[in-house]
Amino acid sequence: MHHVRVLGIASGIKIRAPDDAYFSFYNSPYISHGQGSSVDIYPHHQSWSDDVVAPVSGKIIKIKKMKMGIPKEFTTDDYDFALGIRPDSSESDIVRIMHCDPCVRIGDTVEIGDSIGITLRSRFFNYWTGPHYHVEVMHEDSFERSSKSYPFDQLYQFPKQKGSKQSADIEDEVSEVTEDYVKGFPKGLDHATIGDLIGLAAADTHSTILGILDGGLSHYKQGGIVGGYDLKKKTIVFFAFTSVGTMSSSNRFLRGPAITSFLDGHQLRGLSCFVYPTLYTRRGIPPLVLVPRRHDEFKRLVEDGDVCQLQIRSKNNTVKAG
Repeated sequence: MHHVRVLGIASGIKIRAPDDAYFSFYNSPYISHGQGSSVDIYPHHQSWSDDVVAPVSGKIIKIKKMKMGIPKEFTTDDYDFALGIRPDSSESDIVRIMHCDPCVRIGDTVEIGDSIGITLRSRFFNYWTGPHYHVEVMHEDSFERSSKSYPFDQLYQFPKQKGSKQSADIEDEVSEVTEDYVKGFPKGLDHATIGDLIGLAAADTHSTILGILDGGLSHYKQGGIVGGYDLKKKTIVFFAFTSVGTMSSSNRFLRGPAITSFLDGHQLRGLSCFVYPTLYTRRGIPPLVLVPRRHDEFKRLVEDGDVCQLQIRSKNNTVKAG
């Protein structure tokens, strides 16, 4: 049994994850994430073919195996799966889990934290997408339709606070370089902390911190603010003193204007922000995932331990990097 935390509640059903996992509600292009009705859980092990654990206790009532489409430029699995667990407390609602190669069968009962399978690398993923499983709550008749999943209640509240005057030029201490992404710790950016959770800060035009920024900037058209509340529609959302979107609902923003980012002058596809337990921090700084424009572009350009210059610019006012 893993130590777990409640990430969200939908239709009265509590979704739990290991307390050392990081997660995201909005860092995805798919419809249910735009609706705030699904969560991606990234296990601490961060390796393919490793444990996925049950987010609820209940009975396995559905398993769907899906043959994937055309192979990608990185290694992927030929199949993805969707599992349906009917929680003990539910008559007709189920929890759907995707991107898990199951070790359970229909009719099995599972407890929270039991292993239900292993992570797989789905062709739904982009190359920068790490090992995770996708969880949502829906009526069992809607099992095939993510657009019908129920929105999560807002569990997190971040009391607004004054931020610092941040620069759009940031020192980034690189901690990991792979074919798929560069991970680092950006110095001088504001953070937002909710209990033992932390992330890079979303702010408003007055540099007031609104909550944890959750999203892909600007490779996805939407993002969110975890912990944000009483946020007005049309509020402009800022990251690193640069506007990145406009609030469209209580926790979701739509991209615009897009930003362009550079690492030591090399243009990036985007920046990826998540909600992290504080154990992921280095000197109190949460990680930032940098997405290269092409797969395996940075392997020869930067190394673990390098301190690089990260620049973030609005596309409306892009400085041409060398």
